[in-house]
Amino acid sequence: MIARLAWHETLSFARNPMAAVFTVAMPLLMTVIVGAAVGNQAVQPGSDVRVMQFVIPVMAVFGVAQGCFGALAIRLADLRDRGWLKRLRGTPVPASAVLAGLAGASLVIATVTVAALLAVGVVFYDTQMVWRTLPALLLTLLIGAACFTALGFAAVALVRNAAAVQLLGTGLLLALAFISDVILIGARLPAWLDAVGWVFPLRHLAHAVRDAMNPFLTGAGFHADHLAVLAAWGIGGAALAVWRFRWEPAPARTAKAPAPITRRPRRQGRPSPVSLLAGQVAHALSRLRRDLSTAFFTVILPVLLLALISLIFTDARVSGVRLPVFMLAAMITYTVGVASYVNIAEATAGDRERGVLKRLAGTPLPRWAYHAGHLTTALLVTIATALVLALVAALGYGVRIEPGMIPWMLAAIVAGASCFTVLAALVVAFASKQQTINAITLGTFLPLAFVSDVFVIGGELPAALRIIGDVFPLRHVSHTVLAVLDPAGRPWPWTDLAVVTAWTLGGLAVLSVVGTRRRAG
Repeated sequence: MIARLAWHETLSFARNPMAAVFTVAMPLLMTVIVGAAVGNQAVQPGSDVRVMQFVIPVMAVFGVAQGCFGALAIRLADLRDRGWLKRLRGTPVPASAVLAGLAGASLVIATVTVAALLAVGVVFYDTQMVWRTLPALLLTLLIGAACFTALGFAAVALVRNAAAVQLLGTGLLLALAFISDVILIGARLPAWLDAVGWVFPLRHLAHAVRDAMNPFLTGAGFHADHLAVLAAWGIGGAALAVWRFRWEPAPARTAKAPAPITRRPRRQGRPSPVSLLAGQVAHALSRLRRDLSTAFFTVILPVLLLALISLIFTDARVSGVRLPVFMLAAMITYTVGVASYVNIAEATAGDRERGVLKRLAGTPLPRWAYHAGHLTTALLVTIATALVLALVAALGYGVRIEPGMIPWMLAAIVAGASCFTVLAALVVAFASKQQTINAITLGTFLPLAFVSDVFVIGGELPAALRIIGDVFPLRHVSHTVLAVLDPAGRPWPWTDLAVVTAWTLGGLAVLSVVGTRRRAG
């Protein structure tokens, strides 16, 4: 029974492109990009041990944590919110079998991710399997998977809202990855931040797995201290889950009776274009405010990345400027892409799938007001986030923001947001399902961020990756923003703006052709 339930959940996972991209494809993609950036040379002269020998294990750890904690918590919270857990509780299937099936599926997903990463490492990066430590490696991975599975159940037990669970399952894990030697391998953290990293289990799992695959170390590869921390977190998570877990969704809040209208009613008549646009913007902003995960990745995450990376690498220089200046430009570019490309495509696809667009077509609301509302919302969110980023960079890291930079910065943001809004409309026009559209937007934006001077991974990118970054508009938006913020002054990047404009006009032309054909059909 447990095996059949686990198989069913594994199939459900495989049919969800969004989950597959984040859990399985993303660690593989990060491995390829990091390998291309830092190279795979020998760590010592005359040694056959390569650099990727120490990158593959931590990427495998990230896959285990994402599969057993993030993906499991999000799936479990979604099942509870939709009432499926409550219905399953009313069937003859034991409750323990249902939960064991979910845990078994997460273990299968983590196993597939680790096996894929190890296979890629052995075949393409000359990663060596240390056979004398294989039992220790398998035991460490198993205890780590059990630990994060228990923590996934504990997260769902503590948090009753599915959106908040998604925020916790992805945002917290990503933040911990930066301070746990997973994304920033070997980085020198401040003492207090290093201590925080040692408190949580992710760093212990990363160190234990990496040491078990380190051919320079002797012994069987068992690390009792790391395993004890993992076991303690797992036991604590399991106890919390047993104590607090609920099968039913949180009760809906009772809406308060509306207050009586005391103001004069509005004059009847056709609303002005400004009021139509304002109504669409207000609706889009209220939807963003209620979606915690989207708000986190759009507004909070870039601020955290700016503060964290600038704190760790305070004295570094990138692209001829101090790292905080570079990170300010990079995170503004990131916000432009997420708000105008990922979020707009997701919102439009969701409205179409729920029949909202079809119903709106039968109302007097013009189509331009709907799309202009999304673009205006993306601009407002980006400008507000850019303001917060500028304050953090200026007050925390001494970045100077001259008043003359502001108009040019607004021009760069408008150009980038317009381009990515058109690209989002293209994705929606050619893909039908919301899950597929989410996978396409995230599956294109995140890899491009690594090769387009947005996410810093160190090292010089190979020529092929540099060409890919030069073809697409994200790098050109980043260079435009950086040219505005460079305290030494740079010529206005007309070439970068020309590429962004070409993508915008080309996308509009394709949308016009698609719209004409659909109306003719």
